Amino acid sequence: MKTNDSALEPARITSIIEKRLARAPSEAKTAFPAVLKQERVSWATISELDYLMVVFLTAEDEKRVNECISKRLNPFLGLITTGPQGAAFRVEKSRYMTIKGCNVSNSFALSLGPDSTILLEDHHQLIETNDIGTLTYTVPLAYIISYGDEISHATIYEYLEGLIAYSTNMWREAHG
Repeated sequence: MKTNDSALEPARITSIIEKRLARAPSEAKTAFPAVLKQERVSWATISELDYLMVVFLTAEDEKRVNECISKRLNPFLGLITTGPQGAAFRVEKSRYMTIKGCNVSNSFALSLGPDSTILLEDHHQLIETNDIGTLTYTVPLAYIISYGDEISHATIYEYLEGLIAYSTNMWREAHG
């Protein structure tokens, strides 16, 4: 599933995910988050003007995301702003930022500046809107990379691969 991916090569993203995560050795997968241990690993690639997000989905999440896309709604409303709005976290020119186990209500979670790589794990978002009411969702796992002076459409794949390698090393170390 993709949105706005005209400048990206989805096959390259798929290849990186398959190599680093989906086809990882089973002993390595024991340390992975639950969303990557599912029988069928599912993800969405969200490509925006200022950033790329690869978000992994449970079957329930996948249904919700598809419904939002079919209704032309942002499936991750309130998660990221690149504008002047306030947010729980401001990230700019940061590498391997890890945000894990957060709950954000009625605020953007991330104010995203240029040249950043972010690992988002087990994030819970609640946002109340006038149009569609209250929306709640969880992001089990997402890789977020913002474009800037150093990170471009040409180099995004290397940054994605580096961020995924960082996360798998971190999980392995935490798992013992």
